[in-house]
Amino acid sequence: MIRKIFFLVLAVALTNCGYEPIHSKKNSSNIVIEKYKLIGDKTVNRNIVSSLSLKNNNKEKSNYELIVDSKKQLQIVSKDKTGNTSVYRTIIVVKISLNRNNKIIKQKEFSSSFTYKNIKNKFDLSQYQKNIETNIINEITEEIFIFLNS
Repeated sequence: MIRKIFFLVLAVALTNCGYEPIHSKKNSSNIVIEKYKLIGDKTVNRNIVSSLSLKNNNKEKSNYELIVDSKKQLQIVSKDKTGNTSVYRTIIVVKISLNRNNKIIKQKEFSSSFTYKNIKNKFDLSQYQKNIETNIINEITEEIFIFLNS
C-alpha cells in the first residue's frame, strides 16, 4: 500500500514539474538531413526514415547525409519430426551512418530479433510476421533516435 502511494505521489510530482519522456518529442531533433541514402531492405528503410521524423531541408545547407543500410532475415530455428518448420526467427540489422562533408560523424549498427512458433494458418502467420517486423523496426528506430540525438 505504501509503495502504491509513493509511486502515485512520484507520478504526480513528475507531471507537475514538467517531466516528459525523452521519446515524446520525436520532432524536436536538431539534425537537419540534406540527403538520405537507403541501402538494403526498402520496407525497413522507409519505415525507419519516416518514423525518425528528422527534418529534411534541401534549402538549408547542413551537409548532413544519413545512410541507412538494412537487412532482414527470416530463419528457420527448428523443425518437427516430419520436417515441417516449428520455430522461426526474424532478424533485422540496421547500419546507420551520419556524414557531414563526406566525413563520418557517427556510425553504429543496430540489430534485434524475435523467435516465435509456427502457425498452421499461413495467412495468420504472414500477419503475425508483419506485426513482429513492425515491432522490431519500432524498437530499432527508438535506439537510432537516441543515438542520433546524443
